[in-house]
Amino acid sequence: MNRRIIVSADAESRLNAARDWIESYPADTELLVLANSNEAGNNLHLSLVASRGAAFGVKRLSLNVLASRLAQRKFSESGTTPATNLSFTAVVARSIHSLQSASKLKYFEPVAAKPGFTIAVARTLAELRMNEIGPKALKRLERGGKDLAAIATLVDEELTRAKLSDRSTLFQTAIASIESEENSSYIDLPILLLDLAIHSVLEQQLIQTLALRSPGVLATIPHGDENTTKALQTALKAATELSTNVGAVPTSLDYVKQHLFEDSAPNPSKLDSSVRLSNWPGEPRECIEIVRSIQTEAAQGVPFDQMAVLLNSPGEYRAHLDEAFARSDIPAYFVQGITSPDPAGRAMLALLACAADGLSAKRFAEYLSLGELPPPETPKDIESEWVASNDDLVQTAFNFEEPDVEPAPVPLPVADTEKSDVIDGALRTPARWERLIVDSAVIGGKDRWERRLNGLANEFTLRIQEAAPEEEALVESLRRQSRDLKALRDFALPLVERLSKLPTNASWGEWLAHLRELSVNALRNPEGVMATLADLEPMSTVGPVSLNEVQLVLDSRLRDLRVKPKTRQYGRVFVGPIDAVRGMSFQVVFVPGLAERVFPRKIVEDPILPDLQRNEIHPLLTTRGDQRDGERVALRLAVGSARERVYLSYPRIDVQQSRPRVPSFYALEALRAAEGELPGFEQVAA
Repeated sequence: MNRRIIVSADAESRLNAARDWIESYPADTELLVLANSNEAGNNLHLSLVASRGAAFGVKRLSLNVLASRLAQRKFSESGTTPATNLSFTAVVARSIHSLQSASKLKYFEPVAAKPGFTIAVARTLAELRMNEIGPKALKRLERGGKDLAAIATLVDEELTRAKLSDRSTLFQTAIASIESEENSSYIDLPILLLDLAIHSVLEQQLIQTLALRSPGVLATIPHGDENTTKALQTALKAATELSTNVGAVPTSLDYVKQHLFEDSAPNPSKLDSSVRLSNWPGEPRECIEIVRSIQTEAAQGVPFDQMAVLLNSPGEYRAHLDEAFARSDIPAYFVQGITSPDPAGRAMLALLACAADGLSAKRFAEYLSLGELPPPETPKDIESEWVASNDDLVQTAFNFEEPDVEPAPVPLPVADTEKSDVIDGALRTPARWERLIVDSAVIGGKDRWERRLNGLANEFTLRIQEAAPEEEALVESLRRQSRDLKALRDFALPLVERLSKLPTNASWGEWLAHLRELSVNALRNPEGVMATLADLEPMSTVGPVSLNEVQLVLDSRLRDLRVKPKTRQYGRVFVGPIDAVRGMSFQVVFVPGLAERVFPRKIVEDPILPDLQRNEIHPLLTTRGDQRDGERVALRLAVGSARERVYLSYPRIDVQQSRPRVPSFYALEALRAAEGELPGFEQVAA
């Protein structure tokens, strides 16, 4: 059988090898292309069509989507539902809460109620399950092993009871289902593994099982990704082939690709225009200068979609880049979308906190202050606001692609500022109403809300009656506040009644029904909240769940809204994390943030399962050494994806802490690989 593994530091070399391999088959041959992302698979397919004129039967999938499709029939027969990442986190939260309530946690008891504990445990358990490490192995660990084993056991029981499948169960079911007749369209095909990153035993097993039935397999791997190389060598039982792409006259970019993080170095030479290193005073200015350089490259004929900005720390740069691109009117494709504070999500959290605090007026005032009140004429229809989950573990066998042309925005009705109770998402309310109806205390229920609001209305009426005839301005002010109070009563009392009817304990299915109804009736823009609730749909049968657990699960997801791109990448500058560039190449690449603790990021040990214990139970679990190697692979990926030029930059000032920054060792290493000599900090700063 034909099995090949090609390793190269140059993305274009790997893509050329992939194209040549596909073109060795007739144009109507069915092929299976497993890529790291949809963008990588689509770009490769379009380049094939451009060169051959036609290509039929090329299935382009990610490993997660392929596993989901292979397991689909068995899940349907057993009634099992794939759990989204948020659903799995909710199961972990429920398990921790149950053990903590029963006083069964010992080692983790002091931190079990901390906000980040559930997410940290969920991340660790997901990794353990993908490497088939069960509770028995965890029990042997001296520090926290019994607690972690108890959580893992309860999580497994909850998943089984609710007929939920996490990612590990999905992959196990996919492996067991490969021989099924309904999966015949995915087996016995030539397979291309395009720059896949293999991080677990189950991923390796799925590839190995597919490869056993394949007449030919080609795998491309970025140079330096040793974990993936070892996994694919084991799965495919093939040796690696090293591929290089150095021109007759090597450029500085060629030298960087060849010598980065290697013991070798080129002969000393000056830096040419293919590698540029600059520094700027802070991330906002750095992003502005990146956009200016993009304008310069575009003026020289480089298409927007042949330029990419690759981020090792997206959280530090995404918002600044979004603003810089918007100000310059340059179209950008943010592969993971834009993350920004979500008023609707925070309004929902404020309402849940209001219910949890006994219908607190202070929490209700927080909700009103966020400007998320729906106009009275808005239809309150849950079905019209339904949003599907975006998690790739629950994708069906069909692809629903969005149209290229975005629908024109529907203009909102203009409210009459004199008559409408809700204006631009804000409610008419009398000044300092919350101070008037409560004495900095929690309102104890709907009845007290109604009594206090009625009392305030009576106070306004009495003051109007007692006003002297010449106090017309005062009377008009009191009448205006009385009208505003009526608007508050008409809106707040039904909503407070709805909050008072939230259950104390209920299944997730009941909670989702209540939360969806609350969203469409209390939020101006409920789409983001509805999408989050859709991710929890697989949890419907799990329960009973308390309001406190609901708040714990939703808190981190609803505070910030990630808006995924609605348009395709073509004609736009590609912006995304470095790992998203696997299987892709661009003429010009920008890599910002080459400062200490930004690129490379600070390496921290897993707080739940330290490295010493990880090495004790399984050699493939990620340790700090693997994280360090991953940071190096990231820079290799970023530089290797550039065909003509790479811009490296770093902020020389930490704006938030008002202190100077220095370039990271990675910036110095890139210059050493390009020039043949290690520069000093003074040379880099100059």
